[in-house]
Amino acid sequence: MPLFNGILSPLDQKEMMRYAGLPKLKEFPEEEILDTIREMTALAEPRGMWDSFSYDPLQQKIMAPSPLTIKGNSIRHHLEECLTVAVLAVTVGEEVEKKITQYFADGHYTRGLLLDAAATASVEHLADQLNRYIEEKVTGQGKVCTWRFSPGYGDWPVTQQASLCSLLETEKIGIHVTAYSMLTPRKSVTAVIGVSDCPVRRRPKNCSACRMTSCAFR
Repeated sequence: MPLFNGILSPLDQKEMMRYAGLPKLKEFPEEEILDTIREMTALAEPRGMWDSFSYDPLQQKIMAPSPLTIKGNSIRHHLEECLTVAVLAVTVGEEVEKKITQYFADGHYTRGLLLDAAATASVEHLADQLNRYIEEKVTGQGKVCTWRFSPGYGDWPVTQQASLCSLLETEKIGIHVTAYSMLTPRKSVTAVIGVSDCPVRRRPKNCSACRMTSCAFR
């Protein structure tokens, strides 16, 4: 499987505060935010991997050596024009996870919250980097990509997380799946990108494409 060693660029402070649930808090000490970002950068171990596979949209099946049938109408609709998919996984490593846990255990809740938000923003940034890399390769072949779609989006069961990780052998970059279908380290992402010969839906500009109406980010 091709590996991807991304680079964490300076984080967007507004994005970080959005993940912290404090997007409108204007009087928060900026130095505290900047210090958390520096700590996040020092602790991060950005790693990623990906591969491409043929895809049968009628059977909703990724034609890997061990074929994977993906479930749900959301992912079916998302990939209906695609005959190839790229599967990706990224993580910022476990050291930042340990530090977040330590902060909360020691009662440093604000710092723990900020570092958790910085780690979330970082892994999303890393996933976007790999997404762009894949899209550039695909565009060079005269094809187009869908936006990345992860287990848990829409009605795609998060329980298929383990199957995606098995397909990529994500343990090679330290990503594992718990019995409850959660990724470890927690700040990790898996996703599928559809590849098509014809125009497909682009990434939505807001949350309107997601059915999780109770999500805090709305």
